[in-house]
Amino acid sequence: MTATSTRPALTPPARPRDIVLLVCLAGLSGAALLARAWWGVPMSWTAGFAVLPGTVAIVVVVFASRGQRARAHIVSDRVIAGANWGLVATLVYDVVRPVLVWALHLHFNPFRAQAIFGHLITGRPRTSGLAIGVGWLYHFWNGVSFGVMLALIRPRGAWAVGLVWAMALQGLMMAIYPNLLQVRLDNPGFLVTTIVGHGVYGVVLGSSLKHWGPR
Repeated sequence: MTATSTRPALTPPARPRDIVLLVCLAGLSGAALLARAWWGVPMSWTAGFAVLPGTVAIVVVVFASRGQRARAHIVSDRVIAGANWGLVATLVYDVVRPVLVWALHLHFNPFRAQAIFGHLITGRPRTSGLAIGVGWLYHFWNGVSFGVMLALIRPRGAWAVGLVWAMALQGLMMAIYPNLLQVRLDNPGFLVTTIVGHGVYGVVLGSSLKHWGPR
């Protein structure tokens, strides 16, 4: 009598083209900021014709892949984990920055960007409730999408990986924010809140993916 092997079948790897496609889609929100800062492309255009369709495309891919083979499950699991922990890391980021302003007596509004994002997308004044609301939504989508991008590339994360990723984002911010937000790079409030805030974001994201991310 021949024994039947009970060894589980090997899980097929995620296809590189799937990873590249989803990373590009998730990166559209950040690309919209770069396009506005460097080439003057209106965010009222990119938000509606690039960022929003890209978001819809990611959601469609994830939900469609949930009923398909194991390879597709891998990709969708990475997207979901990155979105979940990207949101958590963004919330921690938003808590840390005002605490730093208060504790160090810094003269800087850590939430200045949200109103400006909303103004650039809607065309409404920065004090408008609609602009502020849209700006906050865009802010959270950025945090989620950056989490998705890291989870797609390094699904097992690690605090050091998250920190390196966050410092890369910090570098891009310092390249575009002086023009986009009219903020000086020698402003101590800006430097402290963004460097520490992004560092905490990256550590939370990377550590969370390592412990609770896709396997």
